[in-house]
Amino acid sequence: MPFMTISPSQELYYVLRTPQNAASSGLTFLFVHGLGSSSSFYATVMPALVEAGHRCLAFDMNGSSLTKYSGKDNSIKDHADDAIALLRALNISPSKVVAVGHSMGGLVAGTLATELDLAGAVLIGAVTPSDAITTAFSQRIAAVEKNGMEPMADSIPTGATGSNSTPTHHAFIRALLLSQTSQGYIGLCRAIATAKPVEYGKARCPALIIAGAEDKVVPIAGLEKIKDSWGADAFRVSLETLEGVGHWHCIEAGDKIGPILVDFGEHLI
Repeated sequence: MPFMTISPSQELYYVLRTPQNAASSGLTFLFVHGLGSSSSFYATVMPALVEAGHRCLAFDMNGSSLTKYSGKDNSIKDHADDAIALLRALNISPSKVVAVGHSMGGLVAGTLATELDLAGAVLIGAVTPSDAITTAFSQRIAAVEKNGMEPMADSIPTGATGSNSTPTHHAFIRALLLSQTSQGYIGLCRAIATAKPVEYGKARCPALIIAGAEDKVVPIAGLEKIKDSWGADAFRVSLETLEGVGHWHCIEAGDKIGPILVDFGEHLI
């Protein structure tokens, strides 16, 4: 399994998919997963991008799935720094990178867009920090401390998906949740609960925002606010809404999101 040591206390599991054409001049899509998830969340969209000539790089964040918990909770900025360290270790220029983030990972991808000169950014159901979010995730921390991950795995797969989801989708999400340790999951909950709003007006690249029409976790109104504030009107930004889709977008509608990402990439090259 590929692991990259990015600091004395942190080793990241990562996945790198490369087009067969070694001379490909495509982009690198850097995928950042959300809470209770892993790099496998994006397995449904990578094939379309690789076929279109792009590299795909995904990693498990600190304490998620195959990346062991470092013993220290990471903030959103820390997770962004981990992503930057991974790009640097793999000698990938940010100017050829599209940062893609789901849910909590959207905060990381948005942070990268404000700090680096990226080719583009994609925010999928990106969470917006608020007092309500802080309260909700503080309560979730207490629940996991008391009962572990099993209740999360029993409730989230059906409770956070849309009407087009299937039992296979629910099983995939359940498996992702059960691949987390309580300690690692709680660390990510704390990162969300203490997160500050991203200054999207400082973003330095074009963006695509993807929403689930039936997302109960992240309302479309919040994503529209991100769109309206992005890059101070200096960069192109669009919002795509997927009907019948809840919060686990790439699992529920990977067949739709893959081509959407390919089309976005074509307009960046």
